Amino acid sequence: MRIAQLQRPIVAAASCISRTTSTTTIRQLREALGQLRIGASNAAVEGRRHASVKSQGAYRLRDSSTIPKKLGAKKSGDSYVITGNIIYKQRGTKWFAGENCGMGRDHTIFALASGYVKYYRDPAKHPKRQYIGVVFDKADALPYPPHAMRKRRLNMTASAIPPPRPEPALSASGIPTQVVRAGAGRHPHPRDERVLRLRRDGTYAYAEESWRLGTLVRTEKRKMGSRRVAMRHRRRKARAIGLEMRAEREDQLARRKEALDRSRAAQRRKWREYRERRAAEANAGGPGGEVPSPKTSPPTAEA
Repeated sequence: MRIAQLQRPIVAAASCISRTTSTTTIRQLREALGQLRIGASNAAVEGRRHASVKSQGAYRLRDSSTIPKKLGAKKSGDSYVITGNIIYKQRGTKWFAGENCGMGRDHTIFALASGYVKYYRDPAKHPKRQYIGVVFDKADALPYPPHAMRKRRLNMTASAIPPPRPEPALSASGIPTQVVRAGAGRHPHPRDERVLRLRRDGTYAYAEESWRLGTLVRTEKRKMGSRRVAMRHRRRKARAIGLEMRAEREDQLARRKEALDRSRAAQRRKWREYRERRAAEANAGGPGGEVPSPKTSPPTAEA
């Protein structure tokens, strides 16, 4: 407020006081001071001064609410869900994943199959835990009875599989329809067996089935999880190769020993026959005057 606006009531009060005599009473002073009083109704005379410059900084109400977590149930009971739908979001395991449901690392329960949501308890698993499951039929109730058949959806229709027709052992021409060739060695491995079947094109030729040819190819997984796993696989493979080479060497030594035993048995048999023949010749050339046969040379050892 300007000073000129305050001069008028002051001047009026001063003029009132000057008109009074020296014998001013208390009553006159009160009246003079009453004229100087500023009422609440006259705001212009009060002398209020409002701020004309904005204060430094801005006052702002802080938001007391945080970012919403959006926890809780996303699907109610008997709601239809598809694979991957989120059913319940939580912090901690208030609910556990049940039939056809999975739990993420943030304890989110989601559907693993298409069906209807069921909230239930299973005292057989745990007396206090709560489970969320998915069933294929809306009328089904969880948990399933004990030892009940597991229900799965394979997106397939049930159809009767006819039994294979028995194949005769001999063809119409009288030759076998299947020939089995065992592997080499004294103890052949079952994987070394080769099953040859007679072709049906009328060529009388045998051929191996395509899926059996695929089993002969040994595939190796080159990419390992870690170097430790790769080294373990390499040691296991080296050990298996060593055992296979040792078995092959033992089989070779056994076959060589069997061949040597057969050759020794044949040599002993020849010597025995030679001695028997010499004894027979000696008995035949006695006092009877028969001429003995010419001497035969003893058998020689064969390499």
